[in-house]
Amino acid sequence: MKSYLGFIRPTSITETIAFLNTHPGARIVSGGTDFIVKWKNGLMPDVTHLVDLGALSLDRIEISNGTVSIGSTCTMAAIAADTRLTDRFPALVEAGLHVGAPQIRNMATLGGNIANASPSGDTIPALMSLDASIVLSGPDGERRIEIAVFFTGPGKTVMKRGELITSIELADRKTRGTFLKLGERRAHAISKVSAAVSTWAVSGARPIWRVALGAVAPTVIRARRAETLLEGNSGKLDADTLERVKVLVSEDAKPIDDIRSQAAYRRRMTGVLVSRAVAAIS
Repeated sequence: MKSYLGFIRPTSITETIAFLNTHPGARIVSGGTDFIVKWKNGLMPDVTHLVDLGALSLDRIEISNGTVSIGSTCTMAAIAADTRLTDRFPALVEAGLHVGAPQIRNMATLGGNIANASPSGDTIPALMSLDASIVLSGPDGERRIEIAVFFTGPGKTVMKRGELITSIELADRKTRGTFLKLGERRAHAISKVSAAVSTWAVSGARPIWRVALGAVAPTVIRARRAETLLEGNSGKLDADTLERVKVLVSEDAKPIDDIRSQAAYRRRMTGVLVSRAVAAIS
């Protein structure tokens, strides 16, 4: 392992875990697009080392045994360019394309977007709408956490000291879905509200629906009542159903007033975005 002024580039996951476990001030950096902003603004005063994952080969997308595994250092650009993902998980690909400008998407990684744990993180609603699992490696070995329980608050997750995200796993299936986002501009803007909707067929049963909401609660949340309504509607998505979906998700949203938007506006637009998303993929 080489160190240059606190910059560490381990050559194995085992080495990475050991260093993170013994250096509480170490922080993982891959694309660095979120970290550098915080660093420049003095929001990371306790960081002593930067741990670069570039030598760990965590940028692979693999499909086997009914599982799609996306390495944590896969960039948004790589995800958008992979035809296997565009065919299976359109909501995720669309979410990745909303992350910054092309220059940012060539650097920003899926694992970094997740680890940042922002309720406005673009890929998180999409992954939640796809029932993704987060694979962690740490001092106690490997564990898988359902994304619905991975986040505990703004910037907070269930990750323990010494752990890192190695991959994101999804069931290998073809889904229909979309991701919609409302911000100050069409690009280069943090979400005021975001929504991801995915649906897929199940043999001998009604289709599964997932609705995830971003930037309207301390963490990304599922709109479970809307999901139940959609799954019980036998595929009949008329104007009345869309209006009921709109009402349910607006009620589930628990936004706040801040410098980017007002709570009442966010709540109302949550319903609008989800009803549009459902209509678009129906």
